[in-house]
Amino acid sequence: MVRFGIQAPHEQINPTDLLNDVIIMERYGIEKCWSSDHYMPWWHTGATGGAAWPWLGAALAKTDRIVVGTGVTAPILRYNPAVVAQVFATLGYMFPGRVFLGLGRGESLNEVPAGTSWPSNKERFERLEEAIKLIKLLWMEDWVTFQGKYYQVKDSNLYAKPLQPIPIFIAGIGPQSARLAGQEADGFVTNEVNPELIESKLLPAFRDGARKAGRNPEALDKILFLLASYDPDKQKALESIAYWRGAMVKAFFEVNFPDPRKIEESAQVVGMDTMEKMILVVSSAEEAMKKLDKYVRLGFTEIVLINSSPNREIFIKLLSQEIAPAMKVL
Repeated sequence: MVRFGIQAPHEQINPTDLLNDVIIMERYGIEKCWSSDHYMPWWHTGATGGAAWPWLGAALAKTDRIVVGTGVTAPILRYNPAVVAQVFATLGYMFPGRVFLGLGRGESLNEVPAGTSWPSNKERFERLEEAIKLIKLLWMEDWVTFQGKYYQVKDSNLYAKPLQPIPIFIAGIGPQSARLAGQEADGFVTNEVNPELIESKLLPAFRDGARKAGRNPEALDKILFLLASYDPDKQKALESIAYWRGAMVKAFFEVNFPDPRKIEESAQVVGMDTMEKMILVVSSAEEAMKKLDKYVRLGFTEIVLINSSPNREIFIKLLSQEIAPAMKVL
């Protein structure tokens, strides 16, 4: 059975409006809200850029049940993993059972403008592996001493540890990240939308990583992030989601290309026809279910929709009252 979550996209929507959105999500019965965690957005024109961490605290305090976390935080450069551990331990202490942490190796538009260099993909992966180990140690143990290749702490202790285990999800678009998620995390997150690549490369690597670590891959979550826009007028739905063309160029996730103005300029080549084919741009619940079916059949346990609709509340209502109930019984 597939679950549906919604992402709060700080790159496109200001944090005050997003706070209202998460209150609406809970009202309509959405169980999980994923927050983007960016320093800079994927587009310049019309963009915004709220900080995820203070927003998470506000979102949790303003709601009662919805589970909130990041999709995703990069604990490798601008964020020291010990600080990541403290921040989420505090949230877990204050809101037990309602917090999760999504982790990834980051993008240059978030790290370089914050004053860091942009390492190789190999180094960023090594940093992510090491950061995960340190975060887990700090959550579970007292007076941690850790000597890694990139991070070191001596007699480090979190005095407000999480009261319940905080799920960790690892994000990526390649087999290496999928395998690491199977080994170390509670689930794998991807925004790869090509069903063939998902089925032939990502999910096998995820299952392989889990089995080699002595874990049951079927007990772990498989989560798809999908850009989504709904309006009865398809053209309006397309115009609202055109902002995300920069995030559809895979190279921007890897190369050192940190300026949203230049990303916007380069991504003009992504046409509206490509947008409509690759992402969830729909004008009815029936159309949405037809497009989502192939991902449900791949075995994803959760589909997270990045709500870029002209009227976000109407889409939340459509998802909770029509799409999700129907998809859960397929």
